[in-house]
Amino acid sequence: MWRAEDQALLERLEDEVVLGRLFVHHVGDLRAASVPALPPRAAGLVASARRAGAPEAALAAAHAGDPAPLVRWLETPPLAGRPPELLHHLALYQGAVARALEDVAPEASANAWTRALAAWLALGEERAYLEALEEAVLGAAHRSADIRLPPERVALELLGDLGRRAGASSRELAPRGRAALLALAWTGAAVSLAGIAEPAARAALAAAERHRISTLDGALSVVGEAIAAANARGALVTEGRTILERAVAVWGWAGQDETVEQWAMDQISTIGWELHRARDWTGLRALLQPFRPLAESLAARIEREPAKIAFSSHCAQFFVFLADVEDAAAARRALAERAVRVCPTHRNGRLVLASLLCDEAQAKLRAMTLFFRRDEMSQVEALLARAEKLYPQLRDLPEAKAALERAKRAPLSR
Repeated sequence: MWRAEDQALLERLEDEVVLGRLFVHHVGDLRAASVPALPPRAAGLVASARRAGAPEAALAAAHAGDPAPLVRWLETPPLAGRPPELLHHLALYQGAVARALEDVAPEASANAWTRALAAWLALGEERAYLEALEEAVLGAAHRSADIRLPPERVALELLGDLGRRAGASSRELAPRGRAALLALAWTGAAVSLAGIAEPAARAALAAAERHRISTLDGALSVVGEAIAAANARGALVTEGRTILERAVAVWGWAGQDETVEQWAMDQISTIGWELHRARDWTGLRALLQPFRPLAESLAARIEREPAKIAFSSHCAQFFVFLADVEDAAAARRALAERAVRVCPTHRNGRLVLASLLCDEAQAKLRAMTLFFRRDEMSQVEALLARAEKLYPQLRDLPEAKAALERAKRAPLSR
């Protein structure tokens, strides 16, 4: 005789099978990795999904070995408004996925942390479930302000834990720290997925930013301390490049973070001027090359958002330095153009670009022999007019303008 408890046992076992399929979908084949299996009670996620209206076809497909339709249903935003029991299971499940992946696949781990955070944010917005759970666990002590944790604080606690995880790895740049740091940077995505109200969203974003900046400060402080020590020894020029290259590793670890780009451009500007004054073009070229991807990334950000003017000067100077060590005239002009585009008021960028335009105009004039074509004359005039607009005090400009006037008096061809 088939009893109700037999049916319940069968469903629970089937749910455990589906949970196993989901976990393998997110973390890979458990037989090939040292990933602990989830406890049987975690299968409550599947039961909660069924009660919340998960399509039977998706549940059946997951049981048969294809969890993708169920994953899509579980991850469809917004999470706010879903049954709180399901949100709780999702938060715990995604946290388990994140911890399983943090040492081997930081980006996938960060994605799971993001989804866990989204579920906690949505659960905090609902409030009643977490309040009831806290009272059930703590009993009468729940009413004590000393130990009570308001529902909206739960997600912030996770952000704090991510900050600690990231900070603990900020010196050795470990993968699990990268996972946590990326998750902090992706808090905006968690907020969108959760679909929560603006006050809670602002609080989460502000907390994540504090933890992210604190972690990056810790990672970059290693470089800053070494640079300060080299400067105190009078060895900044000889040792600065090698020390500073660690910032490239920090940038990669941090997911190409803008804060690292800004910091690096500031440091490079200081060392670069020392090399420039010493006319050490080989050393300057060697200093710049590893940081070109950082400069390109920051320049693109500034070009998209001109309001980032506070960071444009050092970035523009980087491209001026590149122009100084470049041999090809066309490449030098492209780099100077980039510097002025990044920071239109940058004095050195305008000076270098004006000088290059003037050189190009004089080269065109020298290339003309017996006759001067009208279109070529117009090009020279345009080059010199732009050079004068960029930097009216340019030393070579009067001579170039005089040469142009002499050319105008020569026979013209069409």
